Amino acid sequence: MEHALTLKENEEIMDILNQAAETLGGVERIGNLQTLKLYGYAQYAYMWGGGNITASPEAPQKLIAANDLQRVWDFEQDGFQMKERRNMLFPFAAKFGHAYFPLNQILDGTIAYNRLPDGKAIRVGEFSQDPITVDGRRIRKLWSLTNPVPMLNAILNNKVQVSNLRTENELDLIDVTVDENVSLILALSHDTKVPQYIQWYTAQTNLGEIKFTTSFTGYMPFDGIELPMGFNTKIDFRETVYLKMYVDGYKIDEKVEGLKAPSEVAETPVPQPLKPNLELQKIAEGVWHIAGVGGTTVIEFEDHLAVFELYWSQEEAVAILEKANQLVPNKKVTKLIISHYHFDHTGGFRAAVAAGLQIYSNRGNEAVLREMAERPTPHVKDVIGPDTNRKFDFVPVDTHLQLSDSKTTVDLYRVVSNNHMADALFAYIPEKKIFMDSDIATAAYDWQLWPDSYMDNIAHYDIEVETVTTVHEKVKTHQEILEYIEGGLQRVLQRESDHRSKNDYHPGYPIFKTRSEDK
Repeated sequence: MEHALTLKENEEIMDILNQAAETLGGVERIGNLQTLKLYGYAQYAYMWGGGNITASPEAPQKLIAANDLQRVWDFEQDGFQMKERRNMLFPFAAKFGHAYFPLNQILDGTIAYNRLPDGKAIRVGEFSQDPITVDGRRIRKLWSLTNPVPMLNAILNNKVQVSNLRTENELDLIDVTVDENVSLILALSHDTKVPQYIQWYTAQTNLGEIKFTTSFTGYMPFDGIELPMGFNTKIDFRETVYLKMYVDGYKIDEKVEGLKAPSEVAETPVPQPLKPNLELQKIAEGVWHIAGVGGTTVIEFEDHLAVFELYWSQEEAVAILEKANQLVPNKKVTKLIISHYHFDHTGGFRAAVAAGLQIYSNRGNEAVLREMAERPTPHVKDVIGPDTNRKFDFVPVDTHLQLSDSKTTVDLYRVVSNNHMADALFAYIPEKKIFMDSDIATAAYDWQLWPDSYMDNIAHYDIEVETVTTVHEKVKTHQEILEYIEGGLQRVLQRESDHRSKNDYHPGYPIFKTRSEDK
């Protein structure tokens, strides 16, 4: 083994790290490891904690199960693999959420790629983010080092640089750097030198920047090496526990196969982020639908434009606002109507703050939106710059609020009868009988888990609908929406029947219905 970092200026740091390695199994033993395999299971906080029934910090956390979980390190070949099967532990409207969907994410040196269920391998770029996950070469490298033994192996073999030793709260903290884009903080007990946590930062479209802190507990010996049985990863958004990983066991220096990138993957150029692909549709005079990853409805008023929803990401939202601002000469978007706070639906919110838009949403969403806008981003690029006024103008909606001038009237109504989102609203243009839907009728095609919500809201507010603009689907007629709901209801009832016959019960079942018949 090549003993690394013995320069005089690093002697104090190396002394501490050598003590840590000795405590966990020995400098030579850890430094000469060939492979490591972790087996276990886990739960993730859905949407970083931004997908709960309400935006309250006290809301119960929705979780994603990660079963059949493995983490594999090939130290000699610089390979790392994350395998698991994900399943939503709450009612989810799309089938993949309850299919124990397999993920096989691999890092071969600097090449990140995925192995799909059909065996096909596709290359992954440097970094990607959305309201649900962050991924890419950079993120996989960070996760590969978020385990004390692989971290010490990398340090002892001079694969990373260490610096900036300091002591805080009875912990020795050391900066660990792989390259200009990958850096972490390793925290060890000041007394025992046992690693306590590893910390790192990343961009995230809703929160701007998030800090991960993974704590290690329950060290147990495996083939002479002490390894943690529990990993608890918190993020600095409401101290949310983002990832709870439970270890069944480890295997050391077993043969590892399948991590080397196939030649067709290695020869593929690093994928670059795609520019938003937007489609514009005129719905009626003064009303447009801009479809990208999601759908935004644009409404023309006398001297300005308003948009209902900026979905998915900062980049998407910037592109949508640019397109909307070209629709009518001398009229710009000045208002954003947010249906509910879920992070997919507020993925473009920071772009709205950067553009100085006035924000309309249910009163219960104001606190989380202000919290999101105020978050600093010292380590990453963000659409909210240093000169942005983060104190946006918020207009709360309780039961009903009307926006009206000589050209247009839009009613904003509180959503009722919906077990997916408590603090939500929909928009309605009475003159044109246009209903702007977000997760009421069209959360997903597969299953209708709150099937009566659409008609319950129409009946509750005594409105008449001809056209429905959506976030997740194409623009539809009222009749098409009814057929869409009925199809999803029949599919979900069949699923319920199939599983109950096996004495197999799932969250959200039996389907809660409020209407005895369609009205």
